[in-house]
Amino acid sequence: MATTETTPCGDIASVPLEARLALLRLVLLQRLFEERAITLYRQGRIAGSYYDGRGQEAVAAAAGLALGPDDVVCPLNRELATHFAKGTTVADAFRNFLGRGDSPTRGRDGNMHFGAPHRGIFPLVSMLGDLVPVTVGAALAFKRRGEPRVALTFLGEGAFSVGDTHEGLNLAGVWQVPAVFVLQRNQYAYSTPTRQEMVNTSMAERAYGGWSIPAETVDGTDAIETFDAIAAAVGRARAGLGPQAIEAVTLRIHGHAAHDDGRYVPSELRDAYADRDPVDRLEARLALDGVTEAGLAEIRADIEQEIA
Repeated sequence: MATTETTPCGDIASVPLEARLALLRLVLLQRLFEERAITLYRQGRIAGSYYDGRGQEAVAAAAGLALGPDDVVCPLNRELATHFAKGTTVADAFRNFLGRGDSPTRGRDGNMHFGAPHRGIFPLVSMLGDLVPVTVGAALAFKRRGEPRVALTFLGEGAFSVGDTHEGLNLAGVWQVPAVFVLQRNQYAYSTPTRQEMVNTSMAERAYGGWSIPAETVDGTDAIETFDAIAAAVGRARAGLGPQAIEAVTLRIHGHAAHDDGRYVPSELRDAYADRDPVDRLEARLALDGVTEAGLAEIRADIEQEIA
């Protein structure tokens, strides 16, 4: 729950209360799911590792909620809220992580390599950057067929330094396809800080300067601001204005994966984000909007029951 020290999300009039509540449900659903999944991993019930997105839930939730039912998304391994927004059930997600035979991948995967093309979810490709050409290809098909549909994907700092990414972004700009690229600057590519990887650490400036893709930067811990920006970008892409990019600045508050303790992250950076937890910030804003403490507790209780 939010504390008195929490900085609330911004108050953007164009984002109605209904959307704010939907965002809260999605960020909470991802947060509580991942807390449970980490417990299962530590019990040895999830094999390999677990790549959680705690601290980045606002971005995943905002993107999923901003898309229409006929749009396509190519999520990475920290975008569970996007999956949930597009119709993936909690039960199916847990089945996949547990390698169950009745999971979306029929027990062949214990991670996020599953999708639902009939609902507009393309499966994760593990190689960094490879989903950019896939997204551009889908968007190109929409454009050629004259369909008012949008394709969206996510990139972090690591993927933004891969050749396939640059080739895909270049063609997106050349072909002016209806694609949206959500650039998640979470401060690290595995254990490498952004400043050691990029001369210009602004991914938005690089997107515009390199490929003339309109881009803006938002606070990725503010679900309302991020949703407003991504929804507008999706609208512009759908209207035929070409590819769009949104840079969401946030912090991966844990290590790269469950096997990584993240000790390389300076304490002062963690402290700087201490009052900017995306779940707490959204709850604080909704409290200011008049949602009672009992109402917020009921939302959380419903999700806890769904996760149990």
